[in-house]
Amino acid sequence: MRGSVKSAGRASSRAPARAPQPTVSSLLAALPDLVLGALFLLTWVAPTAIREKMVAYLVLLMLLEFIIVHSSAFMGSVMVSAADRRKKSLAILGLGAFYTLFVGGFAIAFKALWLLWNFWGLTLNRLLGVLIGQAPAGNEKEFVMRGWAVSTMCYLLFAFATTLLPFPALGVTHEIAQRQALPGDGLWIDAPHRAIAFGFLYFTTVGVSELFHHAWLPAGTQGAARSGGTAE
Repeated sequence: MRGSVKSAGRASSRAPARAPQPTVSSLLAALPDLVLGALFLLTWVAPTAIREKMVAYLVLLMLLEFIIVHSSAFMGSVMVSAADRRKKSLAILGLGAFYTLFVGGFAIAFKALWLLWNFWGLTLNRLLGVLIGQAPAGNEKEFVMRGWAVSTMCYLLFAFATTLLPFPALGVTHEIAQRQALPGDGLWIDAPHRAIAFGFLYFTTVGVSELFHHAWLPAGTQGAARSGGTAE
């Protein structure tokens, strides 16, 4: 009898944990990223389907997302901290003012003031899981850092992949690229289809991860990603 109980206990301990299922809150949190991923894919295939310079718009959006990955981690941590509401509000306003000035300089350099309101829209998107209560009670900070780790890893992974590996131009031909009139030079200026492929892979992957609560990320990875981000 004891042997049966022990065997049952061992079998029970070996049973795989049930994978988290999508919920209404995780769907709402993932939806903006999935929509953005679809927008990048549509633009990659048919770059002028929505507007003439959609490629240029999305290239700048990916540059902006780099800032948002950093800023949302700080803002999210403040939002779920144990500080009182007044201190939280002041801290978020301070961080918001700092990053707005930073993005403002970026917007002036590219003559694209729309980057300012897009910055706040994408920041809200990155914090949506916290705002709508997707984070488990008592584990809000861990959830914020898990989401930040996923965004950081996906951004770095797909940035390197779309830089080093061959990707088809699809509809973003040389002629289309020339019409975008993007300032400066570099790979994304000369081959903007790489930035569009990057956006499709990044937003789609982050969206799917959000849908399943970032549960695929092993415990402790957040700390490693945070250490890597600090070193950077």
